[in-house]
Amino acid sequence: MINENVIDGLPNKRKLKKSKWRNTKIVGFKFETVKASRISENIAEQIRSAILEGELKIGEQLPSEKDFAKHFGVSKSSLREAYRVLEAYGLLEIRQGMSGGAFIKEVDINTIKDSLVNYFFFQNPGLRNYTQIRTFLEPQVVKICAEEITDKDIEYLENNILAMEQKSNGNKFIGDLDVEFHKKLVDITGNKIISLIVETIQTTLIGIKRLVHTDEQFLKMVCDDHKKIVAALKARDPEKASKAMLEHIDQVEKGMMASKSGSMIITEKGLLKQNRKS
Repeated sequence: MINENVIDGLPNKRKLKKSKWRNTKIVGFKFETVKASRISENIAEQIRSAILEGELKIGEQLPSEKDFAKHFGVSKSSLREAYRVLEAYGLLEIRQGMSGGAFIKEVDINTIKDSLVNYFFFQNPGLRNYTQIRTFLEPQVVKICAEEITDKDIEYLENNILAMEQKSNGNKFIGDLDVEFHKKLVDITGNKIISLIVETIQTTLIGIKRLVHTDEQFLKMVCDDHKKIVAALKARDPEKASKAMLEHIDQVEKGMMASKSGSMIITEKGLLKQNRKS
């Protein structure tokens, strides 16, 4: 909604008595009065609500900064700050040039995943927390996979393991392949929510593995465990696949806890800096 009584949070005395504005519509949706405090957050929340309620569609362009700021009764700098908030949410794209402007966009899965990975980094949970969530989800995932998996899926997983074994010196490459292996399993179930959770956990764990410097023996264990999981899936045996996944999750925890050659170690309390004696 437009508020001509407020300019960047301060009363507009010339308009205060005469104004009849209570609400207004622009490009098809209604805005409420911008509160004097937290102006940019208020604007961002109103635009976000319009998006989530379907009043603003993906790809739709917002009015020009000049017009939009005028309707809100704020400066362009306050509006731009609101836009930055929406960009961080992944809901808005700012395009430059003659055909530029502010456009509604679909939230990218990588934006959400990266935000969650950053959140986990600052929360710094213990390794047991990661193991618990994996234990809740991934054994059930492979049970479904055993019933849904195709020969093409099995071929993909087998090639993934082969690539990991052949690139045993490329830790980053192996990390990416490890994430892809587990992501593929969840993708087979068709559950996008679980896919996001599992991929985020896997990506976080890969970062931890690099910090604690898991060794070649650890990487060999991962490949061997992945082979057991695929063998069970190939046999279309849900219980055997679930058991193989549980054993794999347990081995990963033990292997990471035992890794002491990196700049950090992972413990029940989270990542800790290595205290090396000189």
